[in-house]
Amino acid sequence: MKLRELKDGAHLKGKRVLVRIDANVPIVKGRAKDSPHGRIARGAVGINWLLQRGARVIVMTHLGSPNGKHISAYSVKPIAKRLAGLLGTRVKLTRSVVGEDVTKAVKALQDGEVLLLENLRFDPRETQNAPSFAEALAKLGDMYVNDAFAVSHRAHASVDAITSELPSYAGALLMNEISVLSRLGKRSKRPFVLALGGLKMTTKLPIIEHYISQLDCVLVGGALATAFFVAQGKAVGRSVYEEEAIQSARRLLKRFSEKIVLPTDVVVVSSLRRDAKRRVVTPETVRENERVVDIGPKSVKAFEERLKDAKTIVWNGPFGYCEVAPFCAGTREVAKAIASRTGRALTIVGGGDTLPVVESLGLADKFTLLSTGGAALLQFLSGEPLPGVEAL
Repeated sequence: MKLRELKDGAHLKGKRVLVRIDANVPIVKGRAKDSPHGRIARGAVGINWLLQRGARVIVMTHLGSPNGKHISAYSVKPIAKRLAGLLGTRVKLTRSVVGEDVTKAVKALQDGEVLLLENLRFDPRETQNAPSFAEALAKLGDMYVNDAFAVSHRAHASVDAITSELPSYAGALLMNEISVLSRLGKRSKRPFVLALGGLKMTTKLPIIEHYISQLDCVLVGGALATAFFVAQGKAVGRSVYEEEAIQSARRLLKRFSEKIVLPTDVVVVSSLRRDAKRRVVTPETVRENERVVDIGPKSVKAFEERLKDAKTIVWNGPFGYCEVAPFCAGTREVAKAIASRTGRALTIVGGGDTLPVVESLGLADKFTLLSTGGAALLQFLSGEPLPGVEAL
């Protein structure tokens, strides 16, 4: 897939560049919760590149779902503070998304300065992909850069419609994600291992179906595996799983049982407290008052065995209840095994719940790609086009 990109920054001095990033991160006590490898931190790299070349940068993002209303709790003020700290320069913030005050703020920008527009979703036209909103945004800039892979599955005005109004380019972060992900396909090197955890079968099923003919195996953990256990008629106590997934799990087991690798042992507890007593049992012996919270040591070794010779590895979703550290042991070991293959294998890791795990292990930069995308990544892996990418 060939995308337009800004290869040479020589002509950027004095240019007004509209940059779409994804800074939709949790706001905790007025501060943007963003890690060193988080979405804002990674978006700041491309912004800094533009600033160093004398561009006048107008940053756009959304935060939460205010449904077209100006709600102070959804203001991007904390994002401006986070960006300022990352860039080492003041980040001015507009009061509105578009309008006279925004136009004045843009006119006042000097070379190498940055301005952040207020939450795009304060205007209902953003999610409507309205041409009128795209036109209003476009009047603020001379060119547009999409550096937000994580929202490129949305046909929204700041992602899709705006590309009809301005010379438009893919940012470095977006380019890297698409470049690496595009290496997956009929020519993927084998063995090709897909590792899936988390809860929702509805978002993972299309990925399995899209790649199943190329896959050597699918390693399944987390609540996703629990759904398969139920499909096999096993009792899972109080374990969490997606009810709607049972039929899909049965169908997959019937058609592709030789490729689906389920845990042979699991860790169970009767309470989600950190100090809860853990038992390692087979899936058939989970008690009524227990719930599965992790894969067991035998399963970890079996997964590692499948990964050790893999040439292509795609991993999405934790294999345990990683909100509680002691229940994340299996996920951490699998993460290490995948990271150890990088260089000899294409390793792609994604999913919001996965990032904290790999960061805690110091592995965030040890994969071919640590994707910023959640739903966008799943949609791409399912073979579905992304409106924001197609527009470029």
